[in-house]
Amino acid sequence: MIARIAKHLSFSNVVACLALFIALGGSVYAAGQISGKQIKKNSLPGNRIKPKTVPSNRIKPNSLSGKQINETTLTGISAAALAEVQYEAVTADLPWGTPSTLTANCPSGSYAIGGGATLSDDQGYVVDDGPSSLRTGWTATAYSYASRGVAVTVTAVCVVVQKPGGAVNSVNLPAPPVQYEPFG
Repeated sequence: MIARIAKHLSFSNVVACLALFIALGGSVYAAGQISGKQIKKNSLPGNRIKPKTVPSNRIKPNSLSGKQINETTLTGISAAALAEVQYEAVTADLPWGTPSTLTANCPSGSYAIGGGATLSDDQGYVVDDGPSSLRTGWTATAYSYASRGVAVTVTAVCVVVQKPGGAVNSVNLPAPPVQYEPFG
């Protein structure tokens, strides 16, 4: 039996086996000796990091997208975080045959996050509507093809914008201009 093994033992086979054992032993040794401080920044791809091993203070702000966030774990976030929601509405009679524009302005310090426009009857239509140029109100243009009796109501959904931590966003915008168009 020893003769059979000795027949296959050549210098190159012995050196190859020795190299294999050293290589395997070296990588095991290296794995036990490398610390996080020895790893270069940005050198590990995300698929090489175990799940739930990176603490939140090690994540770059604004670097996560919706795919990485489990919405069911979000707590303390609600519409109440938008401060107080207010609805501001204005109504005016539409003149016959002339498109007219009307703006529902938000209270000072608040901004429009939505709105809309409605007519009192079907003898006209809303041409377009959307936030005012400074987003401090909701503007609509409407048209009446009836000689009288058609009114338009424009509504703005307004909120005070808050920064994280509860501070009110102090944006120095000029007061919105009062818009008077040919209404009644």
